[in-house]
Amino acid sequence: MRIMIKKLSIFLIAVLTVASLGAQPAERSGSAVYAPRAGQFQVSAVLGGGLYFDYLDNLTPLLPSYMPGAEVGIDPMDKGPGYYLQMGSLNNNSIANIAGIQGKYFVTNRFALNAMFAMQIDVTPERDYTEGINLESSGLLDLGGIQWVEGRLTDKYLVNVGADYYFNNCNGRLFPYIGVLGGFQHARVQAYLPYTGLEVPTETGTDPIELYALDNRAGEAYAISGAITAGVEYNFLPGMNIALEVRPFNYYYSAIRMYADGQEYNAYEMQFKFFAFPQLKIGFRF
Repeated sequence: MRIMIKKLSIFLIAVLTVASLGAQPAERSGSAVYAPRAGQFQVSAVLGGGLYFDYLDNLTPLLPSYMPGAEVGIDPMDKGPGYYLQMGSLNNNSIANIAGIQGKYFVTNRFALNAMFAMQIDVTPERDYTEGINLESSGLLDLGGIQWVEGRLTDKYLVNVGADYYFNNCNGRLFPYIGVLGGFQHARVQAYLPYTGLEVPTETGTDPIELYALDNRAGEAYAISGAITAGVEYNFLPGMNIALEVRPFNYYYSAIRMYADGQEYNAYEMQFKFFAFPQLKIGFRF
């Protein structure tokens, strides 16, 4: 049912946009109150599929193992790097999801520039393991240890910039538009291993794992995109509108990098999407 609604929305947007290109009557005085004007700003809440990596909300898959001798990279027999580099899943376009906030400036009555930016930084301070105390009291008075915490620094951000061209329409409140869009997404995580209390077996007994484990591990993912956009904007109040938008063509070049003990792992992915990223926008123009 969700897929049928998505396909119907895309079809309606495409029909309305193409039909409007062939009919360009002069602006009527009655529609001027709803039509965009040069110098106006518009802020829109963008609802629909996320604009970030679908499966990298948790950046742990970007980290190589801290165990000595472990291979660096993502197991191709498991999910593989392509899984984590996916963006704009066709099965995940919930209208309840707020993909971001978009700002738009009208350079002329028909031409507008738009931009979207979002960023998240997370810091987890590291904490050493605290050993417990054994008082040989059958456990009644013993003090348990305190678990260690791996230090982490993560940052995620995205930026999209584009331009839209609006068309006149016989309906004074309806304004189809087409545009171009460029974007960049980035995610990075760095982990710091504290004292853990863990031991590894050796020929002469055991040693603390910190003698062999990686102190610092890091990984990142990024994507560069270019798209053609098409949509229909309906103004139901002066200064307030709703729009349906889709990307008839979208190209992504994305990559994963991991760093561990002087070694570097790289994996790349290219994605071509057609009539993807259906989005609903609720905008305020002033």
